[in-house]
Amino acid sequence: ISGWNSWLEDAYLLCTPEDPECLKHHYITRTEKDEPQYTVDEEISMMNEQITKSEGFDIDFSLFRCLFNYHLVDPDDYDFLEDETTETNGDFMKRLSQESLKRYNDECGTKFEFLDVVKANFHGSVGYMFLITFQVFDPSDDQEKIFQARIRYTTHYPTEFVFCRPKPNPEVDSGETSKEDVKG
Repeated sequence: ISGWNSWLEDAYLLCTPEDPECLKHHYITRTEKDEPQYTVDEEISMMNEQITKSEGFDIDFSLFRCLFNYHLVDPDDYDFLEDETTETNGDFMKRLSQESLKRYNDECGTKFEFLDVVKANFHGSVGYMFLITFQVFDPSDDQEKIFQARIRYTTHYPTEFVFCRPKPNPEVDSGETSKEDVKG
């Protein structure tokens, strides 16, 4: 993978729990009273460690009282599409995952079948950078597998399918690019 869209963006602080505006955001799952209470610097460090370890796909948002640039997609909300639509965030993540998997299958000559979105994270990136984890069925071995896709979406430019791949084994150094990474 090459290009600016493959870089991991570090976490940056949007607001702290002491800021009354912070609790207005539906992304916050902890309050200033919840324990343990980490310092802002500790939370930034923990967030960046999770981003680096999982390439932004696996973040435990329940640990944080601060609001950062990375967020969990609420599948029942309507955050991303500007036109009048009945498509929820969950419907949108499903549609993006299916298209990403179709591109992967076309490129690799595979026949994986989309099953369901497991979770999706996002951060701003001249639009939104979605980090979607989803479940597929592999008819070649009759097994379910977990895939990941990085997709940049904006209403002003075509959607960019950065990559789609089987979820990397956590035992493998995440600094190496897998042969299975496919540019969209």
